[in-house]
Order: sequence, then structure tokens, then C-alpha cells
Amino acid sequence: MRASGLTKAAIRQIAARPSRLLLTGCTLMVTAFFLAGSIVFTDTLKRQLADDLSPVAAGTAVVVGTDGTQPLDDKRVEELKNVPGVAEVQPVATGSVLLKGAGRDPYPLIGTALTGPQSVIRPLQGTLPDGPGEVVLTRMLADLPGMGVGSRITLVPQAGVGSATSQDAPARTVTVKVSGVVQAPSAMGTAVLTTPTNARSWLGTDGWQQTLLRVPDRPAADVASTVQAELGRGFSVRTASKLRAESGPKWVTTVSTLLTIFVVVALLAGTLIVSTTYRVLLVRDQTRLALLRCVGARPGQVMRSVLLQAAGSGLIAGAVGTAAAICCAFAITGITALPDPAISAPSLSAGVLVSVLAALVAAMPAARAAARVAPVAALSVAATRHAPDRIGRTRALIGALCLGCALLLIALAGLGGAGGAVAAGGSVASAVALFGCLLALGPALLRRATLALQQPVRAVAGLDGALAVRNLGRAARRTAACATVLTLGFTMVAAVLVTLASVEKGTDRRLRERDPVDVVLDASRTGPSALTPAVVKAVAAQPETDAVVPVTRVDGVALGGNGRYRETEIRGLDPAAIPALLADSQRDSHGGDLRRGQAAISTSVAQSLGVRPGDRISLRVSGGGQSSAEVALIHPDDAYMLGGVAVLPGDFAELAPSAPVRSLYITAVHRDNPLSLRAPLDRALPLNASLHLSYPGEDRASLRQLISQLRITALGLVGITVLVSLVGVAITLTLSSMERERENGVLRAVGMRGSRLRSVMAWEAGLLGLYAAVLGVTLGSLYGRMMLGALPGLSSPTIPYGQLTVTLVGALALVLGASVIPALRSAAVSPMTALRAG
Repeated sequence: MRASGLTKAAIRQIAARPSRLLLTGCTLMVTAFFLAGSIVFTDTLKRQLADDLSPVAAGTAVVVGTDGTQPLDDKRVEELKNVPGVAEVQPVATGSVLLKGAGRDPYPLIGTALTGPQSVIRPLQGTLPDGPGEVVLTRMLADLPGMGVGSRITLVPQAGVGSATSQDAPARTVTVKVSGVVQAPSAMGTAVLTTPTNARSWLGTDGWQQTLLRVPDRPAADVASTVQAELGRGFSVRTASKLRAESGPKWVTTVSTLLTIFVVVALLAGTLIVSTTYRVLLVRDQTRLALLRCVGARPGQVMRSVLLQAAGSGLIAGAVGTAAAICCAFAITGITALPDPAISAPSLSAGVLVSVLAALVAAMPAARAAARVAPVAALSVAATRHAPDRIGRTRALIGALCLGCALLLIALAGLGGAGGAVAAGGSVASAVALFGCLLALGPALLRRATLALQQPVRAVAGLDGALAVRNLGRAARRTAACATVLTLGFTMVAAVLVTLASVEKGTDRRLRERDPVDVVLDASRTGPSALTPAVVKAVAAQPETDAVVPVTRVDGVALGGNGRYRETEIRGLDPAAIPALLADSQRDSHGGDLRRGQAAISTSVAQSLGVRPGDRISLRVSGGGQSSAEVALIHPDDAYMLGGVAVLPGDFAELAPSAPVRSLYITAVHRDNPLSLRAPLDRALPLNASLHLSYPGEDRASLRQLISQLRITALGLVGITVLVSLVGVAITLTLSSMERERENGVLRAVGMRGSRLRSVMAWEAGLLGLYAAVLGVTLGSLYGRMMLGALPGLSSPTIPYGQLTVTLVGALALVLGASVIPALRSAAVSPMTALRAG
């Protein structure tokens, strides 16, 4: 038989049996959709980063900065204008300011080009500054109360590089008008922007912190070399292209790699499902293949015919999936008013090619089997022939070897206490080996499971359940392949939940140990302190504050009884109001809290002095103050709030009686809402640039929010595999329904209703989902715990039983949802189908 005739026959077969194209192409269509979506997302993200995260505009060629010790004076800026090739010199003044009514966090103040080719901002509301007392705010900062267009705000500039005033000088305020809101690069965050002259005047500097050069006609690298030679040391000169390349964070590559990994896993899962589907369709098509052999087709020609059909399915599925991904990308950007997505024709074409190759790989075993179909098979009248489900000696040996490797790796990477890359690599390798075992031994395991479930299911569901259990065991190899893919998806989900729950608990605990308070308020270390008794009293009087611990501090020397000494900071505070400050300390034999005549010292100080709890040390400070204390507690070095040595305020007064309060440790009444302290502290504290606030409570809340976002993102990524496996469930059940058409017709003929047939299919799907979900959640919990070895010190082993229970219930619901169409098809079988000849 001529090859061209077989090619035409294969094409006609695709057109005549579109349902087969749907069965084999649906899974590939889903994976192609995610593959194309990941390509579009990554390309769009990279392009957007180049525009939004770059600290310099496309019109800037060279950036001149300082080393932090001296600014660029006006003379040097004028000299830069004379460098050959430089068309424009734009000086930039940068610093930080406090905003009255916006907490006590310093915000960046940037005086830079607001228009022209070197501007990096885009106006959103209002107008750009054109007067000496006008500013624009970034969109994030403008969202704060009282920061809208037209409002007047008070700035407190903080001294910086080249400042004419000292850090301890009285705060100087500037009242300005918000003329507009702008879209700025993410690097600027919540910034106040104005003209360079305004910023320089408000900051009180005698120079510029940065200068931008526009060079239209010469290579930027040549100009940068010339400028560096003229300025000499103390200044950095870099090309803008290099800065833009560095501004694209490395996590973009990480995101792209993660997307690729999860899409590859989903593609492998889909390939396995498609391979099983081809095998089933081959059995149903073997009469036609045998007839081709009878009319002279050689085995190689039959094999190429099957592969040609597979390539056609992969091409159509890849094209449809890619087109759907592009349409979704444009729809999302249209709804959200984001820039249009970046479409890379070569990359998307490669995605379609991957779909074709996946289809060919999946169809290869079926094509080889088709080439071995004997011509005599054309005489058979059987509608289907089931491939044997015996696993054979080879599969049994492979399965046993994979199981042995998995258990060995579990012992080495998990139980052996390995950490870092060893734990991560061992966990992944063990999981791969174990799923290889499930692929090899899956039919045998499934048959054992169906035998064990037969009696309980029959007792609960009667005849419907018994038929469902029998149907699962009849095509054990196909069902086991589908169950393995489904198990893989649920394993990944459970592993993500366990890992992130453990990281969240461990990191939160570590942060609470290191930062047991919600707010830390620090004043300048030298000179008069802004934390006067009146300010401390005002803070403590706020109804939102729970505990307020004043802290005094002085530099001194601690001496041990053996002559050793250690220069360290000595702090005076009473930790009784916040017991968590001492939670991790090693106590003396009497235990309890810190008492008069006692000291808490850090681990490094204790090692330097060679002392233990119960020993006595001497404390001395400049000016002659000295005292002795018993070492009552030894705290970890990272418990920085206690410093090197901490004593009660009464003991501290003997050392430095005139030392002012330099810090306040504050906890909120509502510990779950640390943001509740921002407004009260803003009311109680003076607008003083020497005050600095940090919010450990908000850091913990931000961490929990970040982990929640990571959980959603990770579940979305592993959800690709789950979705592909659910498509596989629908296809497997559809194939089962197709194979049992005559049987279902007989059942309808003897009086079984369509609702009973739907019930049988629902029980079949539910048992398949239960088998995969229980196995997947169990394995996911195991490997999630093993992966914690790669995160030493950042996790606390935790099993989120509630989340895993929701996963089990959700898994069953999803699988039952995937069975709806096959169940309806099964119930629609007519009793007349039983009269058909096979």
C-alpha cells in the first residue's frame, strides 16, 4: 500500500472521528494553554520590569553617583556639560523626610527631572510642580489619608550626605502643596518628588547626590570612561543600560524556572494520560488496522499512520491551547487596564512544537503495538479487546527497585537529619523514585485496593457501589495510570501546604523570639533625647498601647571574676511588663524574672567573660559609675533588645543616673492588628527627625501575608497538574463508558434506570478520587516534612490538618465534577444498544 494513501486515510480518520481528537487532544490542549500562558507571562513580566523597575529612563545614557561621603558640587556638574558627546546634564538631589500625619517612617525625597527624555514618571492626577513649594506623590503614598491632590502637608527633612546641619540639630519643617500624583518605578516606592532645586533647598545640602547624562551620539561606555577619569575616586560612573539590566531582579528568572518546572510536570502527566488513551483507542481500532495489513500495508506504514494521527492531534491541540492563552492574556490586560501582553511568535511556535512532540511520544507505544496487529485480527467480531493488566516480571522488578531507592533516600535525606541541598535533592529524588514505583506497580496496588473496598462499599452503596468497584478493577492498568497522575497532583498540593505551614509557624516563632514587641521607638544615641518623660507618658496613655518599657543605655565594660573583660552596651529596663523578652534565656537555678542586683547578659558576653548563671560580674561606665551583679540569665545574641548586658532601672541608675531614655518597647492591645498603633503614636510623638520607629509586629503580619500569597501562588502552579489529571479522569471514565456501552444497554434492558448508571459512574469516580487523594495527602505530608530539612532554622514541623482535610474533600468534589459528562453519557445509553452485534 502506498504511503500517500495511508496519509490520506489517516487524515480522513481524524476528520471522521472528531471524538478521538477530543479524547487525545484535550489533555494536550490544557498543557499547551499553560505552556503558552507561562511564555506570555514571562515575556510580559520581563518587558514590564524593563519599563517600571528601571531606576533610569531610556533617554539617560550615563549615571554619575557619589560614594556617600561627598556630594557632586556645582563646579563638577558644570564640567560634565563640557564632556564630548554629553547633550544634557540633569542633577538629582535625594534624601528622606518625615510626613506629618503619615506615621514616623522616613519617606524618600527625590528632586529629579519630571519632564523630558530623562524623566521616569508618568502623571496620573493633577499637575507637575512648577513652584518652589509644590511636590507630587507616588500612587502608593497618595493613598494615605490627607495626601490627595491639593492638600497641604508638612515635611521634616532629615540630614543626609553633604548636609549643612547635623543629625542632632532641631527639626526644620517645610509646608508644601501636593500638586499631583504620578506613576513611578517600583524602586521609588512611596516617594515625594519635586524639582532638584526644591529638594536641595529643603535638605540643606551643598551639592547633588546623582547626575544623569544624556548622550545621543556617542557610545555610553566611552563617555562613562571619560567622566570617570575626570572625576577620579569618590564617584561612581555607570552606564544606564547596565543599571537597567541589573534592575531586573533575579526572581524573574526564578519565576520563569518555576513556571517551566511545573508546566513540564503537567506535560509529563498529560503525556502519560494521552499514552493510555491511545492504547485504548488502538484496541477499538484494531480491526481497521488489520484490514490495512490485509490490503498490503507494511508494519512501518501502519506505525507511521498512527503517529501521523497523533501529530495532527498534537498540532491542533497545541494551536488551540496557544490561541486560548493569547486570548486570555489580552482579555486580562483589557479588564485590568494593564499594558498589552508581550507576544513572542518564536517562543509560542516552540510551545506548539512541544505539544506535537508530546503527542508523538505518547502515541509511540500504541503505534508499535499497531504495527504488530496481525491481518487475521480483521476476522474478529469483538468490539474491544482489553490489554492484559498483569504487571509482569520486568515491571515488578522495576517497581521493587524504585521502591527500594525511594525508601533508602527517605532514610538518608529525611530520617538521617540531612539539611540544605541534600535534604531538598533527596526528597525530590525519593519522590521521583516512588512515583516510578506507582507507575510500575499501580495495577497490582489498585487491584488490591478494590478487593479491600469491595465489601465495605457494597455494604454502603449496594449494587451501584459493587459495580463501580468491579469497573475500576476491570481496566486496572489504565485506571492506575490515571490514579497515579491524580496522586501526583494531590501530593504536590499537600507538600506545599505542609511546607508553608511549617515555615509560617517556624518563622513567626523565630521573629517573636527575636522581636517580642510590636513597635520599637529609638531616639538618637547621643545628645538630648526626644523621648522626654512627657512623651513617654503620652505614649503609655494611648488606649491602643498595652505595655510600654522605657530603655536607657550606656557604653561600658563588663568584668568577670577571672580578670576577663568585655566592652559592651549596658541597658536599663524592666522586662516584667513584656515577659517574652526573656522567653529564650538560660536562667539560673532559682529561675524567675530579673531582680535587683541581677543582670541578663548575651551569650557572646558570657563566653568572653567565662561566666555562667549564678556567677558575679562587675559593671563600669565612663564617668566612674560601677556596680556588681549576679548573672541571672543568659540570652541569645539575636535577642538584640536586651543588648550585651541588661539590668533593672534601679541598678542602672547607680551606673548612669543622668542617662535619658533612648528607646521604648511597645506592645499593642490588639496583637493581631499591629497597625492599630500607627495613628496613636503619630498623635503622641513629636515631629522630630531624630526619632526612628520600627514595627516588628507589622513585619510578622507582612510575613504571614507573604506566606499566604506564596501558598496561593504555589497552589496555582501545582494546580496545573491537578487540572491536567482531572481532565485525565474525565477521559478515563469516558473511555470506560464507551467500552461498556453494550453492558450498559443490557442493564437498561433489564430495568436499571439511567440515574442508577449515573450513580455507578459517580461511585467509580469517587473511589478513584479517594484512592488518589488519601495516597497523595499521605505522601505529600511525608515529603513536605522532608523538605523542611532544606530550611534549617526557618521552619517548625507542622501538619495543617484543617487544610489537608479541605484538600481531601475538595479532591473528591473535583473528581466527581470531572465525572459529570461521562456519567451523563453512560446514562443516555439506549436499551437497544444491547441488541447490536459486536
